[in-house]
Amino acid sequence: MFHVLRGGARAAVLVAAMFTVMPQHGHAGNVKTQLAPGADMTQYRTYHWLPTRVLRNTGLVEDDPVLTPLIKDAVNSELMQRGLKEVKEGGDLQIAAGVTTHAVPQVEAVWFAGPSNLDFATPIATMGRYNKKGSLIVNLIDSKTNKSAWAGRAEENLNDTKGAGQKKINDAAGSLFKKYPVKK
Repeated sequence: MFHVLRGGARAAVLVAAMFTVMPQHGHAGNVKTQLAPGADMTQYRTYHWLPTRVLRNTGLVEDDPVLTPLIKDAVNSELMQRGLKEVKEGGDLQIAAGVTTHAVPQVEAVWFAGPSNLDFATPIATMGRYNKKGSLIVNLIDSKTNKSAWAGRAEENLNDTKGAGQKKINDAAGSLFKKYPVKK
C-alpha cells in the first residue's frame, strides 16, 4: 500500500487501499489513519501538492475547480498549524488528496404484533433509504523515498447538507489531523 504510483492509477489504488485494508491506528468513529513503520513526521518541514482527485459519478476528476480549493484550504490549515510550510515544488512531502461520495443503504422494517399474541410479529412494511457519506482522503508521501509516510481517511455524513461543502471538508480535515503524530 505504501508504494506510490504515477498518474490516475495512484488515486485509484489509494482510494481502494484506504477503504479496504487500512488498519486503524487511532480510531475515532469515522476516521482511519496509518503511519508508515519507522516514519518520523517531525523531520518534515515543507510540502507541495500533487493534483487533487475527486471521484464523481462520471469518473475521477483531477483538480476539480470547485472542490480542489476547499480541500487545499482545509489541509493547508491543518499542516501549517503543525509547523509545515507549503512550497511550489520540491517539498519534503508530496500531498495526494481527494474526496469521494457514496451511498450507504439503510433498511428498516415496520412490525405489527397482533393483540392476541405479543410474541408473534408480522412485518407489514419494509422501507429503505440511502444515507449519503463523503470521505476526505489524504496521503503524505516522502519525496525522497516516494513512499507514503502517513495516510488517512475521514468520513462525514452528507445528508441534508446542501451548500455545506467547506464546513464538511474542514470538519473532516480537523478530525483526520487529530490523529496526526505531530500535535498543534
